[in-house]
Amino acid sequence: MVSRLNPCFSAMAKTEGSANKCLDCELEDILEASHDGQFISDGEGNIVMVNSAWERICGIHRDFVVGKNARDMVAQKFYTESSVIAAIEARKKITIMLEMTRGEKIGQKIMATAIPIWGEDGEIKRVVANIRDITEILYLKDLLEKTKQLNEIYAAELEQMRFQQLTRNCDVIARSPETRRVLEMAAQVAKVDSTVLIIGESGAGKEVIANAIHRLSQRNEGPLIKINCGAIPENLLESELFGYDSGAFTGARKQGKPGMFELAEKGTLFLDEVGDITLNLQVKLLRALQDHSIMRVGGLKPVPVDARIVAATNRNLREMVSSGAFREDLYYRLNVVSIEIPPLRERKEDIPLLVQYFLERINKRYQFNKRFSPAVVDQFLSYSWPGNIRELENVIERMLVMTEDEELHVRHLPAYIRNQALPLEGGMVVPANLPLHKAIEQVEKQLIEQALKKYGSTRKAAAALKLNQSTVVRKIKRYNIAVCLEGDKMQTCFEDPRLKI
Repeated sequence: MVSRLNPCFSAMAKTEGSANKCLDCELEDILEASHDGQFISDGEGNIVMVNSAWERICGIHRDFVVGKNARDMVAQKFYTESSVIAAIEARKKITIMLEMTRGEKIGQKIMATAIPIWGEDGEIKRVVANIRDITEILYLKDLLEKTKQLNEIYAAELEQMRFQQLTRNCDVIARSPETRRVLEMAAQVAKVDSTVLIIGESGAGKEVIANAIHRLSQRNEGPLIKINCGAIPENLLESELFGYDSGAFTGARKQGKPGMFELAEKGTLFLDEVGDITLNLQVKLLRALQDHSIMRVGGLKPVPVDARIVAATNRNLREMVSSGAFREDLYYRLNVVSIEIPPLRERKEDIPLLVQYFLERINKRYQFNKRFSPAVVDQFLSYSWPGNIRELENVIERMLVMTEDEELHVRHLPAYIRNQALPLEGGMVVPANLPLHKAIEQVEKQLIEQALKKYGSTRKAAAALKLNQSTVVRKIKRYNIAVCLEGDKMQTCFEDPRLKI
């Protein structure tokens, strides 16, 4: 019986062998057809098979690698590491980036993924690795990143050129972020005819911003008429604003006189210190803004006017509205767009350029050749400047005119400025009579500025100050320390010294 079955078993074995051989051939054909490199090893990392794509990507012939162990390939420095060995050691799927370090493909960047195949005994039976040449992808990625960086640099340079052109057109110095924001708002609102209310302390530069709005507007070929509403008595202010007709009052011209509204036709009317206008005159101003026409003093018919209104005040009009000193309807008519100019003490980054600007201008006017010592500029930076830019200009002119020396020192400063600033060690200064927490903030800011200037990066400055780098960066933002970031390098940003605000 058994003898009769043996030929059957032999036939079945031959059939199974032929089938397995066919499967092996089909598997080999499939692997060869793959565009990705294929690499098969046993559970110990011994290389069993590689396909043609693997040869092409790695630049190594299969006859050289089949039979070798993947560890030997790394040891002989053909490539930096092996995904197969990594998968065997980790006992899981692994994806790595490696580089060819020997042979004709040296420098080639490869992404390799190795997947363990488990046997019935729970041990790794085979490892199948797939590799892909990503050199070109990485090159394109690097090229894309560099192009992006260049675009960012060019965009920043174009923005800087645009802003410098803007400052030149407006005759404005804008180094501090606060002043830059003011100028950007002025440029934006100049595109339309909306009424603008400029708010700021006396001497802060309200008139300069009004000039900028007019220069940047489509009305720049028309007149810019300015009137200080707080400097003219009420009985005269009405006729100055609205004009008068013949015989309006004793001493009036026979032919009458046009007012500021009419003189500003097709241009801009700047109403400075608008908060000083009396309630009686506020009614007439409101009517002119609403109707776009005025009634001359003593006149019988309205006169149409076409002027863009820019108003300015150093007073708190909201509080005046609450107290009844300023009409609410006029406030909202004027305050379509409001621009608030910070006082000079809140934008001290502008001070060095303002000092340079006024120094050059006064030297040229009087044919001087004088200069300030660095200590003088430090004192300027520590002073609170209640009179803002106007006070700074007056102090500089007084020092240059009243001093014979070519270089001006701290002793040449007015006594009230010398007495307000108390020098500290290391060239730091802090204003006198300052609350303790404010004085500490002043010292902290100056210490950070000195460290950045000395060490040139936030990382090194932080190490010198025994702080975390993130803390230094946060305090730079908090204190508005004017620096330009270039990688981790820091440098102070300056604008065109010919410009002022």
